[in-house]
Amino acid sequence: MAAIPVFPGNPRQKHEFEIRLDGFIVGWFEKATLPEIETEIDEFNPAGSVRPTKFAGRAKIGDCTLEKGVISDNGDFGAWNWFRQAVDTAYGTIGDPEDYRRDVEICETDHMGNVIQTYLLKDAFCSKISLSEFDGGSSEHVVETLTLTVNDMEVF
Repeated sequence: MAAIPVFPGNPRQKHEFEIRLDGFIVGWFEKATLPEIETEIDEFNPAGSVRPTKFAGRAKIGDCTLEKGVISDNGDFGAWNWFRQAVDTAYGTIGDPEDYRRDVEICETDHMGNVIQTYLLKDAFCSKISLSEFDGGSSEHVVETLTLTVNDMEVF
């Protein structure tokens, strides 16, 4: 794994979340909002009981939001292509889930690029892309927000 250089003026210095698809680094983001995981609560009211008994129900997993990103110079990320594999707005078609669902690794890194914690988002797909305003004199990033819809998540 190549370390991210940390000399002053390097735009990747403040990016603390490394994004990997299929084991390759495809970009870095400053902020990551990981999916919320919760369970529905099922209740059972036994005969003669004055209060219900509660059980864990179906699990719900929210979306992952990545903000303020830069794409790897040598990566083939193609957020637009990934989004269009799910829904091609030009042709009005919906893709095959086997083609657009991917396992995405979000690696939290220190300022030297060393991985601290890894989150594996299983069967994720790009469901929203939000770009920043274009300003020729600004050093802001082009990819403002990327939203990933997730089926399951592991932490390791």
